[in-house]
Amino acid sequence: MSARVLIVGQGLAGTTLGLELEVAGVDFVVVSAGHERAASRVAAGLINPVTGQRWVKSTRVEELRPIARESYARWSALLGVELWHPLQLTRWWRNEAERALVERKLAAGDLAPFATAASVNERGVGIEGAAWVDLPALLGAAAQRWRERGKLRELALEGEIAAADLDFSAEAVEWGRERFDAAVLCTGSGRLARELFGFLPFATAKGEMLAVRGCPLPAGTAVSRGTWLIAGAGGTARVGATYERDREDFTLSAEARARLLADAEMLAGGAVEAGGQSAGVRLSLPDRRPVVGWHPTRPRLGIFGALGSKGALWAPWLAQVWRDAALDATKRFPVELSVGRGGK
Repeated sequence: MSARVLIVGQGLAGTTLGLELEVAGVDFVVVSAGHERAASRVAAGLINPVTGQRWVKSTRVEELRPIARESYARWSALLGVELWHPLQLTRWWRNEAERALVERKLAAGDLAPFATAASVNERGVGIEGAAWVDLPALLGAAAQRWRERGKLRELALEGEIAAADLDFSAEAVEWGRERFDAAVLCTGSGRLARELFGFLPFATAKGEMLAVRGCPLPAGTAVSRGTWLIAGAGGTARVGATYERDREDFTLSAEARARLLADAEMLAGGAVEAGGQSAGVRLSLPDRRPVVGWHPTRPRLGIFGALGSKGALWAPWLAQVWRDAALDATKRFPVELSVGRGGK
C-alpha cells in the first residue's frame, strides 16, 4: 500500500489536516495512539476573541474566526456531528486595576466589535463572537471515519513512533511496510517532534480539566477568570485548565482536582459535584505561536504543532495552509509561524 502523506498523531492538528487532505483528494494515512492522552481532549475548544492578562483581541481573530466557523461547519456535515457551539461568554476582571484597564480599552474602542462599554456588568464584560468547539466529538468521529476507510493505523495507548522507525530518502518516507511522499508530525506532545526538530526550543506543559455536575448556569454559558467554565446540558460543565510548565506526566493530581472544583463553584456561583478528571500534555514555543513547515535538512518531513490554548481558532486555517503545501511544493508557509523562525 502507498499513500502520499503520513500524518503522525490524531489530535487537533492531525485531524484537521487529514480532513482538509481528504476533501482535496490527497491520499493520506494517520497513525495514532488514540485520544486518551491527547492534549485536545483536555483543551476547552474555546474560541475567545479577547484574551490575555492585558485584555487584547486574539491574534488575527477577525481573519481566523470566519475561517474556523466555516471549516467546522463543513466538517460537521461530513462527520455527522455538531462541532461549533455559540457561547454567551462573560470574562471577569480579577481586581480594580484590571477593571480600570478594561474600561480604558473599551472607551477607546480597542476591543470592538467583540466587547464594548454597553456589555459591561458588575464583574466583567460580555464577549461577543465566542464559541466552543466539541473537540472530543471531532477527534472521535474522524477516527471512526478513517478506521472504516482504512486510513487509520492505531498504536497501543503507550505506543509512539520513534525517529528510528522512519526511513527518509530523497524520494520518499518509509514507515513499516508503507511508503509515503511526505510525513507531517502532528503529535502535540511526545519525544518525536523534539527529537527530529530538536533545534526548536520546545517546552512541555501539563494541564488538567475537571467535569462537574449540578452547575446552575444555563447550557451555552461560559465564564472566564483565568480559569474557564463552560456549562453544558443537564447541569453539566467543564472547568479548566491547570497549567504546569516542564511537566509531561499524565498523573491526575488531587491538588488540581481541589483547585478546579473551587474554581468551578466560584464561577458557577454555587456548589457543584466533581466528576471525571483528565490530563494532557502539549508542546509550546517561547513566542506562543504555532509552528508549521518543512524540516530544513529533511525536505520530506514537516511539522504542524505547538497550537497552544488557541488551537481551535488556529488549526482550521493552518490545515488549509498545509493542504496547499501538499498540493503545490512551491507554496510558502507564513514566515512568523515557520520552522525557520526558531520560535523565540
